[in-house]
Amino acid sequence: YHPKIPFARKVLNEDISDNECSDCEDDPLLDTKRKTISIRDYVKYRLAVRKQEDYHNIWNSGGGLSQKFALDYAARIDSDVADYLRRDDLDLRASLPEPALRWLARDSNANSIADIGHCVMFRKEHPGTRPYFQDMFYDATTLMARSRKPENASFMFTFTSNPRWPEIKRNMLRDNQKSVDRFDIISRVYEDKLREIHYLLNKKHIFGKILGYAESREFQKRIGGPHLHRVFCTDIVATPDNISNLIWAHIPPEPPATDNSPWANFMRKVRELLPLYQFHDCGEHCKKANGKCKKGFPKPFSKITVLHANKPAEYYRPSPDDGGETLKIKRGRAWITYDNTKVVPYNPLILVMFECHHNLEFAYGQTDNLKYALKYPFKGSSFSYVRSEINGLITVDEPLHYARMIYRSPTEAYSRIMSFKYAFLSHIVIPLSIHLPDNQKIYFTSKNASKIISAINAGKIPDSRLSAYWKLCISDSAAKNILFENIPETYAFNKNDKVWKKLNISEKNKNRKPRIGRIYTVSPRDPELFALYILTKHFPGTPKDLLTVNGHECQTFAEAARLRGLFEDNNVWERTLREGSISLNPSQMRQLFANILVFGGTEKCVIDGLLLWNMFVDHFYDRRCTEAEKLIRIDRALAIIEKLLLSNGRSLQEFNLPLPNNSIRNNPDRALDEFFFPHHINDDEMDEAIDTSIYDNTNLNPEQQRFFNLIRASVLDPNTKNKLFFLSGDGGTGKTFLLNYIIYKLREMRLKVLATASTGIAATNFYAGGMTFHSAFRFGINVEPDVIPPVTVDSYFGRRIIEANLVIVDEVTILNKTIFENVNLLCKKLIPQYKNEPFAGKIVIISGDWKQSLPVVEESSAPGAQVAASIQSSELYGRFEKHRLMQNMRVIPSEIQFKDWLYSIGTGQTGDSVIIPEAMRVNSRQELYAFVFNTGFDAPVTDLLKRLILSPTNRVVDVINSEIIDLINAPLHEYLSIDSPTSENPFAYNLADYEVAQLNRLTPKGLPAHNIKLKVGAVIVLLQNLNTQKGLCNGTRMIVRRLHQDLIEAETISGSSERGIVVGICRARNSYKELRPDGVSFERFQFPVRVAFCMTITKAQGQTCERLGLDILDEPFAHGQTYTAFSRCRSGENIRVFAPGKTPDNNGNISMRNVVARGIRFD
Repeated sequence: YHPKIPFARKVLNEDISDNECSDCEDDPLLDTKRKTISIRDYVKYRLAVRKQEDYHNIWNSGGGLSQKFALDYAARIDSDVADYLRRDDLDLRASLPEPALRWLARDSNANSIADIGHCVMFRKEHPGTRPYFQDMFYDATTLMARSRKPENASFMFTFTSNPRWPEIKRNMLRDNQKSVDRFDIISRVYEDKLREIHYLLNKKHIFGKILGYAESREFQKRIGGPHLHRVFCTDIVATPDNISNLIWAHIPPEPPATDNSPWANFMRKVRELLPLYQFHDCGEHCKKANGKCKKGFPKPFSKITVLHANKPAEYYRPSPDDGGETLKIKRGRAWITYDNTKVVPYNPLILVMFECHHNLEFAYGQTDNLKYALKYPFKGSSFSYVRSEINGLITVDEPLHYARMIYRSPTEAYSRIMSFKYAFLSHIVIPLSIHLPDNQKIYFTSKNASKIISAINAGKIPDSRLSAYWKLCISDSAAKNILFENIPETYAFNKNDKVWKKLNISEKNKNRKPRIGRIYTVSPRDPELFALYILTKHFPGTPKDLLTVNGHECQTFAEAARLRGLFEDNNVWERTLREGSISLNPSQMRQLFANILVFGGTEKCVIDGLLLWNMFVDHFYDRRCTEAEKLIRIDRALAIIEKLLLSNGRSLQEFNLPLPNNSIRNNPDRALDEFFFPHHINDDEMDEAIDTSIYDNTNLNPEQQRFFNLIRASVLDPNTKNKLFFLSGDGGTGKTFLLNYIIYKLREMRLKVLATASTGIAATNFYAGGMTFHSAFRFGINVEPDVIPPVTVDSYFGRRIIEANLVIVDEVTILNKTIFENVNLLCKKLIPQYKNEPFAGKIVIISGDWKQSLPVVEESSAPGAQVAASIQSSELYGRFEKHRLMQNMRVIPSEIQFKDWLYSIGTGQTGDSVIIPEAMRVNSRQELYAFVFNTGFDAPVTDLLKRLILSPTNRVVDVINSEIIDLINAPLHEYLSIDSPTSENPFAYNLADYEVAQLNRLTPKGLPAHNIKLKVGAVIVLLQNLNTQKGLCNGTRMIVRRLHQDLIEAETISGSSERGIVVGICRARNSYKELRPDGVSFERFQFPVRVAFCMTITKAQGQTCERLGLDILDEPFAHGQTYTAFSRCRSGENIRVFAPGKTPDNNGNISMRNVVARGIRFD
């Protein structure tokens, strides 16, 4: 750098004392005053812009040489840090946990961890490094979990620098200087813009009051400009209307030329700036291997804004046919027309004020966790580890690889030199550590070592934050009920006195950042310490409080955690069956035992089936018998359990259980016969007799009779050409009755019917032998095109498909066409001689109502996407004969009138909205609760389960269920899950995702919550198919009757007689795996239930009720939701709607959104 440093004395050396550079700022990374200046001080001094007229500013005028200067000195600063970390006394080899060493060994291609020598790693105090972003991600997820409220909106905001900002152009040192050469000005101007952004968001509250935020800075790889990512939660209620006001993803209409109002001029400015900053042009830089845009552009058109709980929001983007605007823009020599599918979501005020690219998104995610949104800003730089070998041992050097592989722009180098922050948090996060009693770490220096050692010898061990908290719980009654991690919010730890003192919130410090605590995670490989960690996360108090469970004082924290259900424990099944044996009858005990065998086993909680059988065999049969009958009844109990296991694809041998004398394993023909011709045989207590007299004594109406004759003729004629039938009909036309009639009559003729439905609830509508479509054809949860399950020709499940004379699929409209087409492939594989015919020549009836909900599409809820995923888009659907039942069997005029109103909703005759009359409307949730549950919560099961509240989204459902639980006058029981990650990278930036506390916050679709709060009398819904034959399936609503430590007893309705049946529900294994590459995978050990006073509309498809409430804080957003919701109830007089934010018209009526997909055919 000789042209820039003409005099040698100006070069940095270690002898320049700090007073020779008196106008330099102190290095904020240093705790003590330096005697000589640092490299950072020196470079900051050289790069500073001087105002003197004779000052040349040569350091900022060198173009590429100035860029190189900044890069080299930033690297030199990093090099000094690396050299410090390479000191022998800072080697982390001895202190790294074994999982981290195993991962390093695997990443370095080492044979074992014994081959790892030195480990040189960054610390969390080093900005921009892996541990720095790991720690910030931990803090950010903790912060957002504590700050966010379930019904309020959260956002992700990206703010990008603009090199054409006038402030940058004005500060060029010469007219032809490029902005990229003034990396210092770009950074400093951007800092000023950030201060303005922070003022608007944090002080002016343009997006509402900020409850918490986390943000980080990144640098573009092309021109190196900085940009900010902020995730923040607000006090604004998350409704589509509120979000539409803040986030625009459309081109606003052009105001009339005669309109010169401020708003009109503002709209003109927005239209002018959109092509410059907010249109996405797809090019090679954003294309994936399949040619699609990585960012998902062009986005689908949408006439409304839709908010989702588990995927990105869909913003208002009207198509040109719906009045959407277009802009014709010249790009190079070509004119390109842009519509709303190319608009990057923005805020118009930010766009006009700052004239730069930005992106504002509604942050979806869990109720308590915004981890999806937080991953992007805190992912940090991507790099691996360099290995070198010394004496046969591998040295892992993280700083070396960081130096070799990381890309850094001059702007980022300047920010590193200037110590600009990489991340900001709205709260101060206080680190808290867990240790066993009297086992805390003690820190000392050479100056105070003798004093501390003397104190230790005298029995006075210095208190840690945790031990001081335990003493606080004894001395301060107010603190005894505060969790350890929440104590920093109201108390401050005095480092000198080693005590927690009450915070004094005065006028002087009331504007300081709020404080929260974060407990550092503990490895499960230390069971006792990990147990204390888990207990401290969930319960307040001293060690004695944590060790006391239901009056019993445990000897270890691990024992206490097991008794509280927080540790996996082989004895849990013995306790579960013992609790069940007190009140469950033998039939219910057999079902409970089968459920434990099928759903209960985990890696750490192994089931010893034979041991449990021997311990509780006397509870699996009716003991009111002679000694001669005893062995017969035990054998019969084994046979029933074998049948229950077989229905779930399991066997007695898997659990080392003995076979009954007449085992169906040795007689597969009998197993198939019992499946196709179900009859309830029980030597202990008779199951409810199936009343089939209705099918013998009822005459079909003409159109029903025609369809029955057609099916019977097709099944009996081996040469029939008519094999595929679609049956539809509105409520009241007897569609379900007709299907059951067909099943009954064909079974009378000894013909085999495979009766299936898309959901468990729909499968229970068959009078006997119904099952889910997935289960019948052995498909799992995730179904991929052209991938079929390994069902063999000679297997029990293969023979069921091959031998079926008729296949029925009810509620087919909600099925995805992929599984429908895969079943076609499976049938052809099993019956290859008929592979040229659809479904290998099987007679197939599919039935459903296209006015109801269509398949759920993960990527989009746009009606067009749902139509494309439905079986109507399959080539197979066109081959089905369409039959529609028209004659309504209901005779009450009011019901017929209500049915006609439903038909107009379902077919879209009411347009995009439906008028809700005043008589159907309530003004508060309390009114809604009072109407639906007007007989109270202690009503009989036959009454309470016929009362239901619906809402389109889970976030509203969870709030309502929580409020109703509080209304029940009974003791509250809390059941906590055991969550275990199934994959983990100890050096990933998102390591916090795998922490048990973070997993606890997740409630993925289909999984129970970590913390289930129940009371006797609460309505719950099953999340697993336990026994479809008895109506115990995914979606079955039940009433809690007894709550034990390891067992829930609940009652539901079974059969046409509506006889209440009781079932014992045990904890079960629930697995979850995200499809994203950086997604988390974990297992949850929890009761498979959720509170279900309120359910989502989609989940309720197939349910019926006599009193119905609708909460449309979030309005329906997908095809058929409005129709599905109202059609759950037979009479409009028994429906009430709560619509917060809706203004009634002069007649007291309100309008409710009604989405009906274009292109759907109501066959």
